[in-house]
Amino acid sequence: MRMILPLFMLFLANACNSSTEKTSIKETPKDSSRSLTNPVDTMPSSAGFALLPFDKDNLPLKDSLQGHLVDGACWRDLDGENLVILLQTDNKMVNDQQNQRITAYAYKKESGAWKQKWLVQDKISGCEVDATCTFFPGSLSVTDVDHNNVGEVCFLYKLSCKGDVSPDDKKLILYEGSAKYAIRGNTILEYSGGREGGAKNIDPSFNKASKELLEYANSRWELFGLTRY
Repeated sequence: MRMILPLFMLFLANACNSSTEKTSIKETPKDSSRSLTNPVDTMPSSAGFALLPFDKDNLPLKDSLQGHLVDGACWRDLDGENLVILLQTDNKMVNDQQNQRITAYAYKKESGAWKQKWLVQDKISGCEVDATCTFFPGSLSVTDVDHNNVGEVCFLYKLSCKGDVSPDDKKLILYEGSAKYAIRGNTILEYSGGREGGAKNIDPSFNKASKELLEYANSRWELFGLTRY
């Protein structure tokens, strides 16, 4: 444990820098629900908000992380320099039961060192049929849609334990600084002559959010989780 913690902190210190050392990272398969370019790459900077380089193909010490890298981003805002990384484990079979976990870490730099701002974890465990707990590829965005110079981090994931073809649970998480917002529901299945799923419940936390944040969250929700047969 004394060796792992320094290694992980070294990983964080290098995550926002570019490197010439090539490493091979296991990529999450592309999802057909992704229909727009990730805003991590396209959102313009405001006066106090700017995206910083994050190269997921050149991250050191990937073997010290629990799970494989799905996505990540670096940015600067009124809170200073920030980093978010999304990790998920492979579906593991233990005692004839399937298990899978997702983790999202956010850090900010203080006095040259990364300190954790927030952590989101979810999992499916002890599933005797098919377990799913995965991020939607391309769902991570870092923006400043309300132009208050505080970055917003948004991502979506799905989870289920089932042995049939039916909708998965679906969650959207959005952070602005340390304030957390959520939308929960399920995915949509469309097939000849029918449609299943599509539940959507906006968490009361959005009552305290700006109109721009809610509009943005609703637009991201609609982009992911539709499967046509």
